[in-house]
Amino acid sequence: MKTTNFNWTKIIPYVVILLLLGTTFYFYSRSSNFKDKYKTEVKLGKALIDTITTYKNKYNEIVVEKRTLQSNIKELKNMNDYLSDNQQELIKRIKSLENKYSIIAAALIQTNVILDSLRDGNVIVDTTENKIIITDSLPDIEYSFEIRKVRPSFSSEKPVFIIKRLFLPNTQFIEFHWKNERKEGYPVSFSVSNSNKYFETVDIDSYIIPEIEKQKIKPNFWQKLGNTGKKTVPYLIGGAIGATTVYLFSR
Repeated sequence: MKTTNFNWTKIIPYVVILLLLGTTFYFYSRSSNFKDKYKTEVKLGKALIDTITTYKNKYNEIVVEKRTLQSNIKELKNMNDYLSDNQQELIKRIKSLENKYSIIAAALIQTNVILDSLRDGNVIVDTTENKIIITDSLPDIEYSFEIRKVRPSFSSEKPVFIIKRLFLPNTQFIEFHWKNERKEGYPVSFSVSNSNKYFETVDIDSYIIPEIEKQKIKPNFWQKLGNTGKKTVPYLIGGAIGATTVYLFSR
């Protein structure tokens, strides 16, 4: 019976090629993980010291923007000495909800209402009741004021000022979005806009779970290979944060 000797030398080049590919992929994955860790640290560091940026959007509304904290809550609590008062309050509120909710994102917004150079509206002087009524209705503010017991200066009675109505409608639009900064791994920023000119956002701080990253939603070829077998993020749809996002507003 004739036996055929298998020529191992024929498959050696293929084995070498597979080893080279495996080695290349291994070192690329380690290098990619190191780069991702470095980018995460850079994003967190810059977010900790970032200040608000103000600009106008296409609706002529004032928009306030600031970088988002991207880290787990435990790490942020260990960095308490580096957090501002507003950031500490944000982390405190998120921590208090951990047992009840699964926090994806949260923001703490400080807003002031500023009435500057409010002009007189419709003025009615009632000499019978000794009072002055001031009213007006504008797109950004409606009010109705009364000043009672208006008498000559020699009277012993003091005038009484009553705000009968003060209404300031405001639509606030809030948004998480990636900044177009590739070298930093596309950090997340948070922005707030107010439709009413009398509302001023004086400070914002936001948090988002570190798993929400651009490269995990729209990865390149090598990132797809590196992400193989890793847990996906089911609540991300088309790069948008789902409806389960939680917002915390200051009172």
